[in-house]
Amino acid sequence: MNPTEPEHHQPQHRLAPRPMSGRLYGATLRAAGSMDRWLRRVSASPLDLAAEDAPQPVEPPVSADLLDLLRHLGVALISSGETTNQVQRILDDMARRYDADEVHFFVLPTGIFVRVHDSRGTAVDLLEANGDTLRLDQITALYKLIDEIKHTVPPPAHATLELAKILDSPPPTAVWLMLLGNVVLTTGLGLMLNPTANALPGYIVIGLVVQLLIMLADRMPLLSLGLPVVAGASVTLLAFGFPHAIGGGNPQQLLVPGVSSLLPGATLTNGSIELATGSMVAGASRTIYGLNKLILLAFGVLIGLQVLGPNPSLVPETMHQLGWWAPFLGVLLIGLGHSWRASAPPKSLPWLLVVLYAAFLAQKLGVQLGGGLLGSFLGGMVAVPAAYLVQRNRNAPPTQVAFLPAFWMLVPGGIGLTGVSELVTQSNANGLHVLVTTTLTVLAIAMGVLVGSGLATKRPPQISPMVEQFLGPDTGKHSANHREP
Repeated sequence: MNPTEPEHHQPQHRLAPRPMSGRLYGATLRAAGSMDRWLRRVSASPLDLAAEDAPQPVEPPVSADLLDLLRHLGVALISSGETTNQVQRILDDMARRYDADEVHFFVLPTGIFVRVHDSRGTAVDLLEANGDTLRLDQITALYKLIDEIKHTVPPPAHATLELAKILDSPPPTAVWLMLLGNVVLTTGLGLMLNPTANALPGYIVIGLVVQLLIMLADRMPLLSLGLPVVAGASVTLLAFGFPHAIGGGNPQQLLVPGVSSLLPGATLTNGSIELATGSMVAGASRTIYGLNKLILLAFGVLIGLQVLGPNPSLVPETMHQLGWWAPFLGVLLIGLGHSWRASAPPKSLPWLLVVLYAAFLAQKLGVQLGGGLLGSFLGGMVAVPAAYLVQRNRNAPPTQVAFLPAFWMLVPGGIGLTGVSELVTQSNANGLHVLVTTTLTVLAIAMGVLVGSGLATKRPPQISPMVEQFLGPDTGKHSANHREP
């Protein structure tokens, strides 16, 4: 090798640059791996937040137990026959007992709306009413529970449990006594409307059949939907199919007492009261429901007449009219029958009879003085104060329990049934006249109940505000007050 020759270095091997697609693929893998590790870490420890950073639960302004109690209590009061205005007043009082002033209620015959409002917002809850009517013993226990809440203010959950026990309690009355109760009730109302000895067998037979249908409808939902039609047709078939055997030749006089336990008298009266006091939705719904039930009863009567076909003109047999004592005996039988049929609490029958006889005598006095409308007004006006006075005594039932049987005498639902039947079967103006009379009579009873409630619950008016309204304020008294230091 020639030293003078320039030295040449050996060539070095270098890696070729990676293509662009390979670099993108690697970056994608690294990013996917990082994302996978982050997702695994987050999903494995979702509650690793610091305790001070976790959102604190917001306590509701009213406890869930209290809302549950108020909702179920309102539905129970609806089932006891109270008007929606009275239910709202009781619920407002119950809420104040638990220091819950931010609760508001909207009461309908079919349910309760509860609204809670505070600075954090508004919440609304509701509970639907099942439409069943409480027995008299359940109504008594319900108002005793309300009194206990007013005085002791128990925990809401405990009160709700006691209310559930009341609503789920079985009937204390035996089946045979309930059957006998409706028979006695039908006979008592028949003695008031038609006090003849010829019709007594018909009252007994029809009262027994109707109560059997009612008890069967409690176990058959399909029959319960058409019970007014079935009962109206059954009573018509019995009355007009055997006119001389059980009706004494006057079968039409058996219709009203026979279906008396199905007449919507209380519904129509409460609807009229609610309309008069401004509860238009509740009042209109109750009134339409009552009229619909009345029409279904009349439709059942029409079906029964069509099944029997054209009837020959019935010649009534010799009527054996009972004495003046028959209507008074009828009131006693109404009290006995209703207490047995509706399971009245023990020792309540004498107090029920006091209210019944007070309303009956007031109604008779009004009829003698000015006719049927005045009698209905006076009967409703006297029944409510009598029920409030009865409640003050020891072992007496609540006002609602003492007042409910009076509807069997005061509300002329039977006249309305007769009027609808005549409108359907005969094209004359007599049925329309009876319907108008029935509407006016129900309104008279409703006004009487309103006046009686005011007399029983409100304090008598003071004289001094009335004198100041007409004569002006006493200037000398104000001057003397002004001179005081």
